[in-house]
Amino acid sequence: MTVSKFNKMESIALILMITINHIILYLPKIIISDLHSSSAINIIYISLLALLIAFIITKLLKKFPYLDILDISKFLGGNFLKILLGIILLLYFIFINSMILRNFSENLKIIYFQKTPIALIVISFIIAMIATNSLGIKSTIRANLLITPIVLFSLLFIYLANSEYFYVDRLFPILGTGFTPTFLSGISNLFAFGGIIFIYLLPPYLEDSKEIKKISTISIILSAIYLFFSVVSLLLMFPFFSSTEQVMPLYLLTRYIEFGRFFQRLDAIFLLIWILSVTSYLSIILAFILEIFKKITNIQHTKPLVWLFALILFDISLIPKNLIQIRFLTNSVYKYLVLSIVFLICPLVLVLANLKLKRQKKKDGDTFE
Repeated sequence: MTVSKFNKMESIALILMITINHIILYLPKIIISDLHSSSAINIIYISLLALLIAFIITKLLKKFPYLDILDISKFLGGNFLKILLGIILLLYFIFINSMILRNFSENLKIIYFQKTPIALIVISFIIAMIATNSLGIKSTIRANLLITPIVLFSLLFIYLANSEYFYVDRLFPILGTGFTPTFLSGISNLFAFGGIIFIYLLPPYLEDSKEIKKISTISIILSAIYLFFSVVSLLLMFPFFSSTEQVMPLYLLTRYIEFGRFFQRLDAIFLLIWILSVTSYLSIILAFILEIFKKITNIQHTKPLVWLFALILFDISLIPKNLIQIRFLTNSVYKYLVLSIVFLICPLVLVLANLKLKRQKKKDGDTFE
């Protein structure tokens, strides 16, 4: 079976786009509402932890070149473990894709389309996802590589354009609510780096599997920089910011950008860029849903399944009845799913697989002797 190959830049853009879209939608809101002025130092702390964890993951993957977490789980526990983990990952990706789809659609409805039925907004993204994935995963990844720099530039522009409104005093006290919330309970904010899950899935798609360490390091550092500046910008501009805000946190920053009388209300331009960004995000996740399904079922062609999974995503995204339920699912349920799957289950599989491999090599060595 032929596997599409991604180069280094495409892989970095893939992981980076996951975190960036969560930053646009809600990440700074959650972190600031919990930690207030200590949010900035918490971001530095969890970023260093994320880099350490990524280093350990790539070290464990090194023994299994060009194998992803599903291949490794098959080595560890046979087809049963491979299928079980594959189902867990499928459900995880279906959940986050549905919730991001609904979350962003609700934001668009609040900002510009108050009278438009939410189902109509959602189905617009579904059509875009179907069209993109009908061309194959390689086309989706290449399109993402084109969109990512534009999104990154738009965020950087927002930070710089609003710098005149920054009040540094709002960063103090530096530890905000105290040491324990910042460094102990605040460790749960590692979920912000949920894009790490693609480190487990990328090896078979890489032109050189040895590049996984460099790819993970660069993508996490860039993600950390943009998360840090997003949080700091909101902290420096708004004296009070809570999770009860209805719209995307970064959208609030765009409303302050003006350049004379001619360039006003630039928020519409940023929103257009973010629509492209979220569409790319949704298409990437759908592409990997199809790839995982193909791997655990041994189906050769998944193009007919694009419509099936798109319909599933559409139905699930409409289950939440209101914004309160959506916030609970994206803010709380998603957080603990990331912590359990990305930072517990998958690393455990890698550790046990490495121990089994080491034991096998030792046994083979003893047999040879």
